[in-house]
Amino acid sequence: MIKEKIAAKITEKKIRELADQTGIDLLGFFSVEPLRECLPYLTRRHREGYSTGFEGGEPEDRIDYLRAFPAAKTGIVIGVSNYQSFATEADDQVRGQLASVTWGEDYHRVLGRKMNALMEAINHEMKTIGSSPVHYQAFVDNSPLVDRGSAYRAGLGFFGKNNCLINHQLGSFFFIGQILVDCYFQFKTPKLVKNGCGTCRLCLDACPQRALGAGFSLEPSKCISYLTQKKVLSADEEKRISNYLYGCDTCQKVCPYNQHLEQTREPAFWIEADTAAPVLEDILTLTNKGFKTRFGNTASGWRGKKNLIRNAQLILKNKKRHD
Repeated sequence: MIKEKIAAKITEKKIRELADQTGIDLLGFFSVEPLRECLPYLTRRHREGYSTGFEGGEPEDRIDYLRAFPAAKTGIVIGVSNYQSFATEADDQVRGQLASVTWGEDYHRVLGRKMNALMEAINHEMKTIGSSPVHYQAFVDNSPLVDRGSAYRAGLGFFGKNNCLINHQLGSFFFIGQILVDCYFQFKTPKLVKNGCGTCRLCLDACPQRALGAGFSLEPSKCISYLTQKKVLSADEEKRISNYLYGCDTCQKVCPYNQHLEQTREPAFWIEADTAAPVLEDILTLTNKGFKTRFGNTASGWRGKKNLIRNAQLILKNKKRHD
């Protein structure tokens, strides 16, 4: 009989203290039973052809933690704010917009560092109290797992009509990472956050192409964020690129929960207003070296220079058509 690995000596309170010291804004724990509460939504999206191709797996794969890390016994999920606000650039330059997901250093790297630092701190504490080290696997949008589903199960927020997870403290402007560990941490069962959208439909009405459905659905072919990342666009899709070079924050900006937020305390995400709204002429003349220097370390870098230049061209083309 194999003895189960248990880490009961380290408390939930201690782990939360270590997380705060690591610069983590939100932290929760979740069980690693299959995420069946998300399966009907994932299955419906798949059936209706609303998958983007970025998900990395079939619906059943996306709810199974053990496929991602067979030794998993407990899950930890973190949230780190990336919120910033800027005044509109007051000049006569024609500019595009970069969504908040691209601001500063690539969030995959930032959250990856924080999760590794947290686990190093946990293992240091485990060693201090005479327990075996914890083995783990950390994920930030790099597996089929549903990060928002894990965060919901851990009590970090509710699913908004804009398809984002909304936290009462950070709104929806935060990144999510999750850690699967090979031992049982003792934690208080999370209280699920009640949906707070009510009858509000600001995000649905603000979406430029009406990509958001009333039943918490998203049609990718109408979503500006998806289209800016898509490699090949149809003629109709090209007409929908109007001001964003990468991503789209429209549905988040109008959300009542995203008003009066505090700026992120994470320096790796801090940028200047000019970075959030680059001059389109500068994008059109990007060299490979210029792209690598300017965007290579951001979350927009993965799609390459061609997508940004194409989107800049489409913004200018569509602007002329509407002027």
